[in-house]
Amino acid sequence: MAQVHNKKSKDNRRGKVIPLQKAINKGPRGRVKDQSSREAATGSPVAPWRRQQGQDTAREPFWPQGGSQTLMVVAFAGLLLLLFYPPFFRGLFFPVEQRWTLMLAAILFFLTYLWKLSRRETAFLTRPLDFAAAALVAIYILAAIKPASRGLAMAEVAKIALYFLTFWLTSRLAGQRRTIYIIHALYLAAVGAALAALLTATGLVNIKDGFVGGRFYSTLQYPNALASYVGAGAILGFYLWARASNPWRYPYAAANYLLLMVFLGTGSRGAYLIFPIIVFLYWLLTPGGYRLNTLAHLLVSAAAALVGMVRFIPLATAKAYGPAWGWFALGLALTLVGQLLIQGAGRVLITPRARVAAGVAVLVVLVGTGAFFIQHQLAVTPASSGGQATNIVTRILPSQIRARIQDINLETKSSRERLLWTGDALKMIRERPILGFGGGGWEAAYRQYQSYFYNSTQVHNDYAQVAVETGLLGLGVLALIWLLFLLATAGNYRHSRGPERLQALAIGIAALNLGLHAAIDFDLALGAVSIMLWACFGLSRALEGQRLGPEPVLPVNVFKNQQLAWTTAAAIATLVLILFAGSYLAGVASARQAAAALQRQNIAATTAYLEEASRYDPFTASYNSDLAGIYLQQGKTKEALAMALAASAKDPYNLAVLNRLAEVYWQEGAVDQAVATMERARQLAPWAGAGWENLGQAYDAAGVRYLQTGQRDKARQMFQLAAALPGAVEAKVNTLGEFKDLHQPGGVALTPAIQLRAGIAQYFLGQEQEAAGNLAAAAKDGQLQAEANLWQAVLAFHQGDNVRAGQLLAGVQKANANLAKQYDQLKNLPVLGS
Repeated sequence: MAQVHNKKSKDNRRGKVIPLQKAINKGPRGRVKDQSSREAATGSPVAPWRRQQGQDTAREPFWPQGGSQTLMVVAFAGLLLLLFYPPFFRGLFFPVEQRWTLMLAAILFFLTYLWKLSRRETAFLTRPLDFAAAALVAIYILAAIKPASRGLAMAEVAKIALYFLTFWLTSRLAGQRRTIYIIHALYLAAVGAALAALLTATGLVNIKDGFVGGRFYSTLQYPNALASYVGAGAILGFYLWARASNPWRYPYAAANYLLLMVFLGTGSRGAYLIFPIIVFLYWLLTPGGYRLNTLAHLLVSAAAALVGMVRFIPLATAKAYGPAWGWFALGLALTLVGQLLIQGAGRVLITPRARVAAGVAVLVVLVGTGAFFIQHQLAVTPASSGGQATNIVTRILPSQIRARIQDINLETKSSRERLLWTGDALKMIRERPILGFGGGGWEAAYRQYQSYFYNSTQVHNDYAQVAVETGLLGLGVLALIWLLFLLATAGNYRHSRGPERLQALAIGIAALNLGLHAAIDFDLALGAVSIMLWACFGLSRALEGQRLGPEPVLPVNVFKNQQLAWTTAAAIATLVLILFAGSYLAGVASARQAAAALQRQNIAATTAYLEEASRYDPFTASYNSDLAGIYLQQGKTKEALAMALAASAKDPYNLAVLNRLAEVYWQEGAVDQAVATMERARQLAPWAGAGWENLGQAYDAAGVRYLQTGQRDKARQMFQLAAALPGAVEAKVNTLGEFKDLHQPGGVALTPAIQLRAGIAQYFLGQEQEAAGNLAAAAKDGQLQAEANLWQAVLAFHQGDNVRAGQLLAGVQKANANLAKQYDQLKNLPVLGS
C-alpha cells in the first residue's frame, strides 16, 4: 500500500495528467464516488441495465448460458404474452377466459420445465416462498372435497393454479436483464387498460360498461379494480422512468401521466386513501441518487393528471369529445414541459449543496401549498353553491369525483355494508374454521348468514373471502406468502444498490398497493389484477434467487437416470391441467349449442347437448338441473329426479337448483319432500323474499292436494303454516334493527304474494274476514290480480254471494281463461274450519 501511495504522489508531483474518467469518478479528496452520487450529479443513472447488485453485467448475455435456448425463448415470449393480455379480456373475471389462460400457462410450464431439464435442473420448488405458494393450491384442492358448490370450487382451483403457475414461471424465467422486460409487460398492460378507458369514454372504441356514471371502468369493467391496477402500474412506471436515460424518460412520463389521470377518474375512494400512502412510502425508500428526481416527477405527473382530468370527464360525459381530448393534450403538454425542466435541473444541480438547496425549496413550496389549502379550506360561500361552503379542491374536481372524495368516511352506506359483509364472512368462518366452504363458498352460501338482504357474490375483502373459502388454514398460508414475500423484498432491497435497489422497491410497493386495496374490495377476483400481484411475487422470488445463488444442478450420471421420470411427471401434470381446463370449455360449448337448439324448439337436440355438457363437465350443477326440467317436459319423472338430485348434491345451497328439485318431487307426487325442499330453500336464504313467497305457494298447493286425496289433517297443517306467514314475515323484519335502512328490495317483506298465500289458507281454515282482507290487498297487485280475484270468487260463492262470484269470475276469464277453468274444482273443495 505504501508503494502505491508513493507512486500516486510521485505522479502528482510530476504533473502527470490523471485520466478524465478517473477525475470524474473521484470525490473532493480523490476518493471514487459511489454510483448514486454520479447519478445525482448527472440527473440520470449511468447505464443502469449494465449492473446487477453492484456488479458490471455488460458482458452477461440476455439469455442464460446452458440448456436449450429455443425452449427458453419460446417460454419467455409466452410469459410476456400471459402477463400482458389479461386486462383486455374483461379483466379475466369470467371462467371461460380463465380456463383458456390456464391452458396457456400449463403449456408454458411444460416448456419451461423442459428448458430447466436441459440444464440438468430438476428442482420444482426450492425456496420457502415456492412451498408456501404451492401449499395454497393444495389447500384449495382439499377445500373442494366438500364444498358449498362443486362447480365454484373447481373454478377457484383453476384460478389459484393459474396464479401459482404465473408465480412459478416469472420466478424461473426472470433474471437480470429479462426482469426489465417482464416489468414492461405488466406496465404496458396497465397503460393499455388506461388508454382503453379514455377511448371508450370518448366513443372511439366500444367497451361494455367501460365508462359509466362519469367514472372509468375500462376493460376491467369495475372502477375500483381499475384504480388498484393502474396504481400498481404507475409504481412500476415511476421506476422505469427513473432508470431510463433522459431521451427515454419522455415516453415514460407521458404514460405515467395517463395512468395517474385514469386513476383519478376511477373515483375509487379506497384507492384515494391507499395510493398516496403507497407513493409516499415508495419515495421515502427510494435510493438517494434518485430521490430528488423522483419527487419532481411525482409532483409534475400528479399536477398534470389533475389538469387533464379536471374537464375531461365532464366533457366526455356531455359527449364533447374534441374538447375532452384537448384537455388531455394540455395535461400531456404540461407533463413533457415538466420533464424538460427536470432534465435541465439535473444538469444544473451538480453539487451536493445545490441539491440540498433544491430539496429545501421544494419542501418549502409543498409546506406553503399545504398551509394555503388548509387556510382556505372553507372559502367564501358562492351564491351558486346553494349556500354550502366549498373548498378549492372540490371546485377544481369534476362533480362525480368530488362527490366520491367528499363521501370518504365509515358512515356511508358503502362503507357500512363492506364492514357488515366482512362480519357475515366471520360467521361463516366460525361455521367451518378449518377448510372453509371451498372455493366460491361465499357466493354459494352467504345468503344463509347475511344480516339483512343484499346481493353480492363477493365479500369486498379478499382476505375474508379466502378465509371463507379455505378456512383459517388457507388464510394462514396466504399470510405466510405475504410474509415471505416481504422478507424477500426487504432482503433484495437491503443487499442491492442503485437501480437494483430501486427495482426491488418498485416490485414490492406495486404488490403492496394491490394487496392493501384488496382488503377493502374484491380486486383480486379479477384474474388480471391477481396475475399482476403473483407476477410481482415471482419477480421478488427471482431477485432473491439471484442473490442467494443458482438452483442445484444434478451430475450427468444421476440426471440421465432421472431424466425420463422428471419429464414424464411434468408431462402428466401439464396434461391434467389441460384436460381440467379443456373439459370445462367443452362443457360450455355444448351448453351453448343446447341453448341454440332450445331457441329452435328442438328438444331432442337440446337434451343431447346438455347430456354431453354434463359428461364433459361433471362439476357444474346447472347442466343437471336443466336436464331435469327437460325430462319433466318429456314425462320422464324418474330421470328428472335423478338429475335434480345430482344437481343438488353438487350445489346444495343453490336456490334455483332446490326449486327445480321441489318441482320434480311435486310431479313425482312426493308432496312432503317437495314442501321440505322449499322449507330448506327458505332456511338457506332467510332474508330473501322470494323464498318466503315460494314456500307460501308450496304450502297452499300441498294443502289443496291433501284435500283432494282426503288427507284433511295434513291439509290443515299446511294451511296453518301458510296463514302464519304474514306474522312470521313481520317478526323477521322487526329483527332488522340497525340494518333496516340497508335492507334491499327483494328482501323479506309483507308483499302481496305473501298476503295472497295467507288469504287462500285462511279461506280453507274458515277465517273468512281475514281471508277477504288479504285477498283484497293481493288483488291490488297487477301481476296477482287474476289469481286473487279467482279466490275472491271462490270465497264469495262459499258465502252465498253468487252475483259477486260471477262478476269476479268474468274478470278472471277475461284476464286468464286457463285460470278461470279451475273455479269449479276449487269451489267444491271442503272448507276445514279453524
